[in-house]
Amino acid sequence: MIYLVFPTSWHPSQPYLSLPSLKAFLNMHGVHDVVQRDLAIELLNDLCSWEKTKPLYERIIRELNELSSRPRLNQVEAEKFNKLREAEEIVMALKDQIDSAVASQRSQEFYDLEQYMENLKIMDVWLDNILAPYYPSQLTVIGSQMRFSPYSSEEVIDSFNHPEENFFYDLYQQWYLPGILAEDIDILGISITSVEQIISGLTLAYLVKQNRPEIHITIGGSVFTKLVDRLEKQGSHLFNFVDSFVVHEGETPLLKLVEHLRGDGDLSKVPNLVYRQDGEVKVNRPFAKEELNALPTPDFDGLPLDLYLSPERVLPVMGSRGCYWEKCAFCSIPFDHMTFHVRYAENVVNDFKNLQEKYNCNNFFFTDEALPINFLRTFAAKIIEQKVDVQWTGELKFEKSLLKDDRMDLLYKSGCRKLIFGLESYNQRVLDSMKKGVELSWVDETAERCIKLGIAMHFYLICGFPTETREEVMDSINFVLNNQRLLDSPGFSAILSQFDLERGAPIENNPMEWGITKLYTPPEHDLSLGYSYETSIGMNAEETNELYQQLIEKLGREVMTFPHNYSLSDGLLYLAYHQKHSLTERLGTLA
Repeated sequence: MIYLVFPTSWHPSQPYLSLPSLKAFLNMHGVHDVVQRDLAIELLNDLCSWEKTKPLYERIIRELNELSSRPRLNQVEAEKFNKLREAEEIVMALKDQIDSAVASQRSQEFYDLEQYMENLKIMDVWLDNILAPYYPSQLTVIGSQMRFSPYSSEEVIDSFNHPEENFFYDLYQQWYLPGILAEDIDILGISITSVEQIISGLTLAYLVKQNRPEIHITIGGSVFTKLVDRLEKQGSHLFNFVDSFVVHEGETPLLKLVEHLRGDGDLSKVPNLVYRQDGEVKVNRPFAKEELNALPTPDFDGLPLDLYLSPERVLPVMGSRGCYWEKCAFCSIPFDHMTFHVRYAENVVNDFKNLQEKYNCNNFFFTDEALPINFLRTFAAKIIEQKVDVQWTGELKFEKSLLKDDRMDLLYKSGCRKLIFGLESYNQRVLDSMKKGVELSWVDETAERCIKLGIAMHFYLICGFPTETREEVMDSINFVLNNQRLLDSPGFSAILSQFDLERGAPIENNPMEWGITKLYTPPEHDLSLGYSYETSIGMNAEETNELYQQLIEKLGREVMTFPHNYSLSDGLLYLAYHQKHSLTERLGTLA
């Protein structure tokens, strides 16, 4: 059996696309013994249940009593004692509310904003306290925090020796490992697509390998795609419990891995594979990419769709991989996907229709980094022509061509309810330095047209891009905060992020162009996905951090977090729900 797992954490409103894409591809090629499992939503669901977590509460009481009996406590023990004492009280106060809060998120009460916010607050407070035995480790609805750095394989592996802090180790072992080990598994695939999943995903790999060393464990996802050179040059202790890594795109490599492991065992024939053989790390180059139009509609069968925290399903879809622009100085997306490639609009429309019919889903989230305008025009026309009644959202680059020929009207008619833009900056010099290929007049015209049509907008903003001054950052913030029509437009959201210099970004190849005098990574951070740096132009790191902290607080006062800034998929549901009564009238004006 091929057993595919998506580990904690991810946003709980919708599944991630990786496993359903892999399962569908394997099935299409005759491999049907495939199981997929979303441990991120399973763990969240189990932890937000009083019945399931009673043993954790009993452990809180036991540990409180044990610490109370000691004549003296050191600082760490005293901090944990205080946390346990607080947790004892809070868990008892919330034990009759936690299950109803989760149920409320899956009901029509989701659309009551005050109830929505209260539900999430209850869940976050509950998680913080029911997991008090693992202090100082913490888990929220959408993330986790430990004292072990996910950027250091040494620290990740050290976390396995501390199940009293690594709740993934302890809870996976208690709740999920027995069932996994009972299956007839020959290949375990774990998708690690974000830093948040490094410790949880590798913890699962370690536990399985300790108990079933004959299972071939392979790791896929974008994280290790950025780390190929380090795996190759430095080797890694991760190979002691991970047999291989699939980098870049994974459908054909996983199929070939299955075929060769079940056949001649020759891993050298598996594209995009990184593995250790006879003590030496092998990397199978050249890296291959998929023919997107040969891919089937994703298959979500087996995922617990009723566990996601929303009253209606929102499913991810893909129209393209990579980015057609491929020039942004800060972006490593082209490195992940090598080259941009796109799926035919007709095939994507068929994906929508298949998923709508099979899973009773009317809401879709494009995972594309930047939807091509020509693709969108054809896609929208076909959706309208075939009368597919859906709502969707996706990410675009600001383009002059988007403003031509009533294209945005067409998008709205096809069900587009929100567009996500990587604005990054509202300063022309900074945009040019970023090599965004965007003019501010396009931003202004696009925003105005979206407001008139009723298409919501999300802006990603960056603070501290190399060479950027404080005044230039303020241009971006003022563009949002001084634009009341923008702030008042339904569903508007904006997130400011502090600049990170990622591995694989063009800046890495020519840092002096942006005044960067030094790039460095702590030697122990062998899993780091970026660099620290020093710059001779613009703000330094301390100035950037101070300004960032001020601005996120300022932005947070004007751009409400819930639901649109908290979750783009939740925001899509809110927009579809609250606009449904005026939708016929709106569409009539565009006829």
